[in-house]
Amino acid sequence: MSPRTRSHRAIEAQNGQAILTGGIPNATGLPSLPDEIHLEIVSHMPAIPIPTVSSKIDIVGARERHVTLHALSQTCRSLRRVFLRYLWQRIEVYDGMKIKSGFLTNRSGGQRPGYNTNPVSNRKHVEELIRQLEIVTVRDPSLAQHVK
Repeated sequence: MSPRTRSHRAIEAQNGQAILTGGIPNATGLPSLPDEIHLEIVSHMPAIPIPTVSSKIDIVGARERHVTLHALSQTCRSLRRVFLRYLWQRIEVYDGMKIKSGFLTNRSGGQRPGYNTNPVSNRKHVEELIRQLEIVTVRDPSLAQHVK
């Protein structure tokens, strides 16, 4: 006879009930901090100023900001509620941005980032822009309220 194991059905039922009644399932650590602290954390992440007229753009910092906000929003429901609005606050497409097929690059030579004349590279930029706009308009219209 196989050994008896404890069923987690009772624990899952309690967690499900807490979610339905509005209770926070993850009530310790980072998710339990007030929204003001989360806002303070986000304020220290570098972002590309809009409009950008400078050729000296911190693309690495902007990429790290996007990756960090994405990771935080995927951590748990409590953090998703907080950080998803900051992730979709801006629709950004820039050289050096990570996409499914690699990175967006500026192959036009000595021009400023963002002013690309290479049709193949421009197409990838446009496809990424359309992908992001499709997400906030078609797939999840609730995100559109966060875009500035």
